[in-house]
Formats: sequence, structure tokens, C-alpha cells
Amino acid sequence: MSKDREQFIKKYANDVIKAVEGTPIFPSVKMAQFIIESANNKGESGKGITFVKANNGFGIKADKNWTGPKMSFNTPKDGKPVSFFRVYSSPIDSIKDHTAFLQKNKRYSKVFTAKTPEEQVKAIFEAGYSESPTYDKALLSLINAYNLKSLDKQKPTTDNSGIVTLLLLAVGSWYLFAEH
Repeated sequence: MSKDREQFIKKYANDVIKAVEGTPIFPSVKMAQFIIESANNKGESGKGITFVKANNGFGIKADKNWTGPKMSFNTPKDGKPVSFFRVYSSPIDSIKDHTAFLQKNKRYSKVFTAKTPEEQVKAIFEAGYSESPTYDKALLSLINAYNLKSLDKQKPTTDNSGIVTLLLLAVGSWYLFAEH
């Protein structure tokens, strides 16, 4: 188990949970994909070139249907010297778009009928999300090693830090200008 990977999970867990809310996508499966797809060739999550340069945490290519910005990267394993990938303004946009990407592509229809994370991993694998012949095993290994199924039971939290800051500023201003 990696401390860096644990920090990555903690940093993005709520965003992943929010992005799948109202869908049958398991947060555990999405997080496992995020860990793998955002990694560099050393397996360091959040340090892969498409993530660092394009905020693309899921390796989603910019096909003919993509109207947003795109960036080219060397992809010799794909049989092409270069492929174009989607560019996002933030990692959160990538997390949200991954959900939409799965929903829009018919080849992933079985992902939405899976009753367990294991069934969902199998559906993603069989739909050809990755060219790796061990992608399903890698996802399941991460789900188990980092207890990612615990994410499946969580509800997203709301970050109220901005509201709290405004309240503190308002109270502080009132105190400064109030007659004593």
C-alpha cells in the first residue's frame, strides 16, 4: 500500500462520489479506474502525463464527438504514434465527464446493470475500456487493497468552508464597526 495513493484517494473521494450520484456506477470502481488511468509508468497516481498536462484522469481520447479542447500525446502501445486526448479545466471536470462518457457510449451499457463492483469491473473490461489484458484484475486488486468499497456506502459531503469564511468576515466586520 502506498501513502501517496492513499492521499490521492482521500483528496478525490468526495468528487468521485458526487460524480456517480444518481447513477448505478460504483464509486469504488470509478476510483480504481482513476488511480490507474491518472498514473505514470511508475504507477504513481495523479502523475501521468495526460493528468498533469490535460487534467485527464481517465485516459479518455478526443474522438470525433468531442468538441472541447484536445492535446496530442505519444501512444505507441495503441498502435499509433500519437493520439489526441480530451483536455479538462480541472480534475473534477474529468471525473464528471468520465461518468457522462460511460453513459453516452452504448458499449458500456452492461456497466449500468451490474449489481456489484465486481460485475461492473467485468463489464468495463469486456467493453474494452483498456487494452491491458489484466485491467480487470488490476481494478479488483486496488478495490480490495485500499478498501474502496467503503466509498460505495458514503454520501457526498458539501464543502461549506466558503460560507463559514463569509460568516466569520461578517461577524468580524460587525464587531469592528459596532459601538462598544
